[in-house]
Amino acid sequence: METNFASQAGSLPESSIVRFLERLPLFEDLSGEAVSRLARSAAQIPRRQGSVIFRQGDTPAALHIIVYGQVTLSLQTARGDEKVIELIGPGACFGASPLFLGEQHALTAETITDSMLVHLGKAFVLEEVERNPGFCSRMLKDVCRRLNQRTRYFENCMVLNGAQRVTAFLLSQIPDGVNGGSVAVTLNAKKGVIASGLNLTHEHFSRILHEIQAAGLIEVRGREIQMFDVGRLRAYAS
Repeated sequence: METNFASQAGSLPESSIVRFLERLPLFEDLSGEAVSRLARSAAQIPRRQGSVIFRQGDTPAALHIIVYGQVTLSLQTARGDEKVIELIGPGACFGASPLFLGEQHALTAETITDSMLVHLGKAFVLEEVERNPGFCSRMLKDVCRRLNQRTRYFENCMVLNGAQRVTAFLLSQIPDGVNGGSVAVTLNAKKGVIASGLNLTHEHFSRILHEIQAAGLIEVRGREIQMFDVGRLRAYAS
């Protein structure tokens, strides 16, 4: 069963949790009173790198929000392998679907950096969903958006080859408004985590990066990737 986070609550003042929640689009339709009710139910807990928030098969106890840090949502296979389905960061909310459905978690959530999380108790979240149609609508949209992302993930794994997946990932890291020319990006996680998210081994991911580099399209410098010609990179694996 998922941990009862209320017993681990940190010392952050309720007013600080209120301000944090009010900045998130998910809670925009809630009144100040409603946000305060949720804040009173909240536990803010620091998590060291490698901490498991919940495991696949656990019963949900809370809605989770990242204040800072990074969390992977991964699938554990029957052989014991771990496949990263999603990598999320500050402001992201997770654990909603099983909470609303009353089902066990289908994924395992684990911090990959030192992180701070806010956990909102299940009963309080469900109560606010019943009270506030606007909040219910935003929660539904967030769940549907994540479902679409995961559908695209599985579609890419089935339709695209490894080089196409890596190229698509690199292009997705380019800031908005950059359509051509040269650009440098910094990978937001270790290559092994990114590789798992692309359904590749670490070695296969590194080999593809080296192949793209040998083609003169990128230069790999640790976590920094210099893309020399975005247009040519788009055409590379098409």
